Amino acid sequence: MGMPKQICRGITKWKNFLIVFLVPLILLPIVTIIDTKPARCAYGVLVIGTYWVLEVMPLAVTSLLPVVLFPMLGVMPVQKICQSYFKDTLMLFLGSLVVAVAVERWDLHRRIALRALTLVGPQPRWLMLGIMFPCWFLSMWMSNTATTAMMVPILNAILKQIKEAREIGPNTKKNSFRLSAEKNMVETSFTNGKNEDDAIQDKGANGDTNTMEMQKLMKKEPIEIEEENGPIRSEDKEFIQLAKTFSLCVAFSANIGGVATLTGTPPNIVFKGIAEDEFKIYDMDSGITFANWLVIGLPLSIVCFIFLWGWMQFYFDGKKCFPCVARGEEGSYDNVKKFLHTEYLSLGSMTFAEKLVLGDFVLLAVLWITRNPQFVPGWGALFPKKYISDSVPAILMAVLLFILPSQPPGFLKKQQLNCTKAAESQDDEVISNDEVVIQLDKAKKDEYVPLLNWRVVNEKLAWGVILLMGGGFALADACKASGLSNTIAESLSFLAGIPPWVSVLMLTFIVAAITNITSNAATTTIFVPIVFHLAIQLGVHPLFFMIPITLSASFAFLLPVGTPPNAIVFSTGYLTIKDMVFGGAVVNIVTVLIMNLCFNAYISPFLGLSVFPEALRTPIVNGTLLKNGTLLLVNNTGYTITP
Repeated sequence: MGMPKQICRGITKWKNFLIVFLVPLILLPIVTIIDTKPARCAYGVLVIGTYWVLEVMPLAVTSLLPVVLFPMLGVMPVQKICQSYFKDTLMLFLGSLVVAVAVERWDLHRRIALRALTLVGPQPRWLMLGIMFPCWFLSMWMSNTATTAMMVPILNAILKQIKEAREIGPNTKKNSFRLSAEKNMVETSFTNGKNEDDAIQDKGANGDTNTMEMQKLMKKEPIEIEEENGPIRSEDKEFIQLAKTFSLCVAFSANIGGVATLTGTPPNIVFKGIAEDEFKIYDMDSGITFANWLVIGLPLSIVCFIFLWGWMQFYFDGKKCFPCVARGEEGSYDNVKKFLHTEYLSLGSMTFAEKLVLGDFVLLAVLWITRNPQFVPGWGALFPKKYISDSVPAILMAVLLFILPSQPPGFLKKQQLNCTKAAESQDDEVISNDEVVIQLDKAKKDEYVPLLNWRVVNEKLAWGVILLMGGGFALADACKASGLSNTIAESLSFLAGIPPWVSVLMLTFIVAAITNITSNAATTTIFVPIVFHLAIQLGVHPLFFMIPITLSASFAFLLPVGTPPNAIVFSTGYLTIKDMVFGGAVVNIVTVLIMNLCFNAYISPFLGLSVFPEALRTPIVNGTLLKNGTLLLVNNTGYTITP
């Protein structure tokens, strides 16, 4: 009996190593029995997809496998595969990430979050709104992981104040609480040398370092999550439920906020890149820009945000959340309001660096929106057609951050002692010689220090996500070149007898379910090219299928493995899998339904997706557009089109 247990234990410990070698061997018959180009591509896709889902290696490392597999399988030459890793769309994402690093570097995101919290009331429902809004807004422009990691210490500070206000008994401890110390702990756990891809690797493991640090950080005395010593007082139960609700608010609002902008979440960027490549074959433009995606995504995100706020209130308080239901006496939350106000005032006035970063951030958004606003000519019309895209202002504003100074030159400003910064840099030290401080301050003011340097960007930038998206583009290009996407689309031709909106509804629920257990970027990479070819075969505008699939890939609320924000809040120790499933299941279902309703109500009419483009009726032979072909044409890499 002992030997089988040891063998099983050994297999469990070495499972990732075994999976790496067993999966290619198990799938090998696909290549040996069906020796066609689509079959060889399918073999590579299944191997990479299995590694992605099971996470046997870091996702970024798995994303490099197309460079090895597809050339060796005879699917695509390595030169074309490598080109997929640095497309125009990835430059757009890279520029936005650099700007987000600057926002994080100068704590502008924390100022925005605290300001939002000071504007709401201290009651739970308004605190929820104050927590959710900055997460939702910031995740439109910066990494969801960074947004969530920034909000967690603020969340813990709020819960600490609520707990101290509610505690009853002679043994109540009134320990001093410093948000700055907790902020440093979270930054060490989540952002020290880690990017979004690393956060994905750490998600959900109860025994990992992040979880242990966060559980120490948020040690709950005397309140415990589990009822080990008899029933918990009703007041304590309410606090525990409040902690769970606030944690879910942070993760879910960050996920919802990402869909509002084109750069808000990886699936949107993946969709943009694939759409550009697919339409380019037909000598067409996808028509997707930052401006019109904002029209698509922002109203949808607002509707989902309002629903989430209402559902989180019900999740916390049940029917008591309704105004018509009488409530019992609420605990005191006044201390929370005072604490948040004190924390906001401790930031002082906006520094020179914060103002420049904010200006850079706002100007980038304006340039994106006005490049090609569709209803009027934008500044992009000043240049030759197809010479300018959204990646140009993204890189321009990112480069400026390495040039603009973090403080004004000394000759432009009177030398004065910055008492606030001196106090922050020497938190607990007593300054005995003011003259030394003044001289040092004057010397520092004369130095040229840019807003960003490469060391900071190299540490904080999500390089793993960029590789993940590049691998996704390589996968999509291989499926297109081999004809695999078209083969799969043909197998789904039974959907021709179903109204398109019903087909979209079915596919979005399938994608939303899958994205809860695998990377949302990988899910988008696999499904978007397939539905593009499926739409053509069904005579439907491809964007009618591609956009809902992309949006649904961001709706992952069920499990910690769904997104990095889910993993971060789960690691706090306040939540269990049951809590996330119960709280997230309703959000997952309703947001997908809201998305389908909004898509059919205003997105499809806005983009004119009811009309099938005539250019898409032209057949493709071996990746070449036949301008004067009007007959049916089918081969391994062509589409069956009826003109």
